[in-house]
Amino acid sequence: MRKQLLCSGCSLVAMAFLFGALAACSKNNPSQPDAVATDGGQADSDAGDSGCKPSTSNDKYALIDDMEMGTNGPIELDGGINSPRTPGYWYNSGARYSEDGGTLSDTSNPPQGSFAFSALPTPTTTLNCHPSAHAARQTCTLNGLYDTCGVGFEFAQEPDPDAGTPPAGTDGGDPRVTVPFDISRYKAITFWGMTTTPDPATNSLLVKVQLPDTDTDPRGQVCNGGGGNTSMCYNSYGATLKFTTSWQQFTVLLDAGKDGVPPEGGIAIDSSWGFQGAQWIPAQVYGINWQAQRNIDPDAGPPLMTDIWIDDVYFKE
Repeated sequence: MRKQLLCSGCSLVAMAFLFGALAACSKNNPSQPDAVATDGGQADSDAGDSGCKPSTSNDKYALIDDMEMGTNGPIELDGGINSPRTPGYWYNSGARYSEDGGTLSDTSNPPQGSFAFSALPTPTTTLNCHPSAHAARQTCTLNGLYDTCGVGFEFAQEPDPDAGTPPAGTDGGDPRVTVPFDISRYKAITFWGMTTTPDPATNSLLVKVQLPDTDTDPRGQVCNGGGGNTSMCYNSYGATLKFTTSWQQFTVLLDAGKDGVPPEGGIAIDSSWGFQGAQWIPAQVYGINWQAQRNIDPDAGPPLMTDIWIDDVYFKE
């Protein structure tokens, strides 16, 4: 049974990454239509090279993060994250590290616990000519069947009630845990994505963006039945997109439709594995993550090389 292995349970979860060279290219012209996720996962518009023009649309957006502040966050979303809650952080995850004959099965970069935003070789612009000099980047070499490479962030944290009081004289803040966050006021998410490792047969890399909530994440105690078996978890609502070597703006509707049939550009769970009783609960979402996955047996071909870039993430109101 297929398993999505991206961990969304920690604020600073990281696995090692293999750096690939980023091709210098321009961001999507914000005056063009958004690239919308479809069943086939292809965006409906590519990056433009004609220069930045502010949009004349009346659409309203709320910045979640532009990756320009700090090494991995916190995110910049303004609204709904009130004391004692604080904004969450970016993390990287995926890539299995089980040893086989003394050799690590997968590789990734940056190393575990050291995720940081990456500088763009050439600053660019995104929504309404917003300048960008940094983005979230993750690269991996995947060898095992269904091994994944992912990056994401969590919306909100609060003090851990089980951690107790830190010892006197210790440095750092109180231990914190991620809590569900209400995003039901928003209609969609929009962001920019690209890769330097497309499949030569399709000229793209399949990347799934998903939103773990209390039904699909084991912290909600639903997909795992309240026990320790998480094999049915992590099949979160999301959409599969096709990243190319040109920056594209993707817009994904936060709409699961009815009877498991989402509208065009909406979100769904994978019907081939995981907890199939999961409901989309926009009022109880932990965060957003992106992942690529190897879908062939180790002996069926060479390792899957993945290089995922994510920039300037917004809610669409």
